[in-house]
Amino acid sequence: MVDLLQLAAILALIILLLRRRWDLGLVLLLAAAATGLLFGLVGSGVQDPANVAWDLTRAAAGAAVAPLTLRLVAIVLLITFLGEMLRSTLQMEGLIHSLGNLFADARWLLALMPMLIGMLPMVGGAMFSAPMVGEASRDLDVSRERRTFLNYWFRHALEPVFPLYPSLVLAAGLMGVSVQALTVTQWPLFAAALAGGLLFGLVGIHRALAPEGGRPDGKDTLLLLGRSIWPILMVLALSILAGLDLILALVATVLALIVVHRLGPAQLWSLARKTPIGTVPIIIGAMVFRQVLETSHAVEAISASLSGFGIPLAIIVFTVPLIAGLLTGLLVAALAIGLPIVLPLAGPDAVANGYGLLAYAGGFTGMMLSPMHLCLSLTRVYFKAEWGGIYQRLVPAVSFLALTAGVILLVR
Repeated sequence: MVDLLQLAAILALIILLLRRRWDLGLVLLLAAAATGLLFGLVGSGVQDPANVAWDLTRAAAGAAVAPLTLRLVAIVLLITFLGEMLRSTLQMEGLIHSLGNLFADARWLLALMPMLIGMLPMVGGAMFSAPMVGEASRDLDVSRERRTFLNYWFRHALEPVFPLYPSLVLAAGLMGVSVQALTVTQWPLFAAALAGGLLFGLVGIHRALAPEGGRPDGKDTLLLLGRSIWPILMVLALSILAGLDLILALVATVLALIVVHRLGPAQLWSLARKTPIGTVPIIIGAMVFRQVLETSHAVEAISASLSGFGIPLAIIVFTVPLIAGLLTGLLVAALAIGLPIVLPLAGPDAVANGYGLLAYAGGFTGMMLSPMHLCLSLTRVYFKAEWGGIYQRLVPAVSFLALTAGVILLVR
C-alpha cells in the first residue's frame, strides 16, 4: 500500500508541475529524483543513504549519456530539422492541386490531405490541412464538427507506424526494439485508425466532385505530387525497404534536399535556428526516469502492491499512459511518463506479448481525447465547431482503436 501511495505522490507531482506549464523534460528529471528519494532512500532500510544516492545519481547520469539515449536524440534532431526543411520548401498549393486532379471524389480528399500533411513532423500541423479539408468539403453536406474530426483524426492516423514521429522513436527506445520493428508490430493500430476514420467520419457523406474536378492530366499531376513528397518517400524507402539505419536514411535525405534546393550555409543556419528541439529534453528525461525506476527497484515494489489488490495488468498498462495523454495532449509525453512505469510490469518482451501495443494505444487514446492537444483545439477554432459534436465521433473512434489493441492482447 505504501508503494502505491508513493507512486501516486510521484504522479501527483508530475500533474501539478505540468499544470503549472513546467517543461516536461525537467518534470521527468524531478520525477526521477522523487522516485529515487521515495523508493531508493526511504525504502532502502539498512542501506547507507549516501551510497544509495550515489548509485541512483550514477545510474541517472549514465542513462542521460547512454548510446541509446544519444541515438534517440540524434534521430529526433534529424527528424525535426527535416520537418523544418520540408515546411520551408514544399509547395502546399501544388499538393492540393495534384490531389484534386487525381481524385474526382472529394470524399477521399477529406482523408488523404490530412494524412499527407501528417507525414510532416510539425507541431500543430493540422492547421496546414484544415484549409484543404474546408475547400474539399465546400460542396459536401458536412458539418463543422465532422470536418474537425476528419482533419484531426486523419492527421494522426499514421502516428502508430510512421517512423518520422518522435513518439514512435521514443516508444521503440523504451521498448528496446528498432523503429522498423515497432512499425511492423503496430500496423493493427494504423488499420484500426483508418477504419475508425472511415466508419465515424466518412460513412454517410454523399459523393461530390473534388474542387479541381478530377481532371485526367495524370502524368503532370503525378510529377507535381512526386516533387512534393519525395523526401518522405526517400526516408521510408531507405529505412524500411532497404533496411538502412534510420539515422543514415535521414542524413541522406537531408543532404539530398540540400543539393536539390541548393541550400547554402546561411539558409541552413536559418533553418537550424527555427527547428524546434523541445522533444530532446523529453527523451533524456524519459530515459533517466526509466533507469531510476529500474535501479531503485520501484517497479518491483509497485508490481507486488498491485498484485495484492488484484487489479488486472491490462487495465494498468492501458490506463497509466491514457491519463498522461489526457493531461498533456501529447503522445510523446504520454509515452515518456507511462511506458517507464508499465513496461517493466508487462514482462521482458512487451512488444511480443501485446502489452506494448496496449500501452501505446492507451497513450494514443488519451492524446486524441485531450482538449489540450493543439491540433484538436486549433482545428475546432478554425471550423467554429462545438465540442459535443466532435466528441460524438471522436469517442467511438478511439474506443474502436482501444478495443482492437485489447483483442490483439487476448489472442497473443
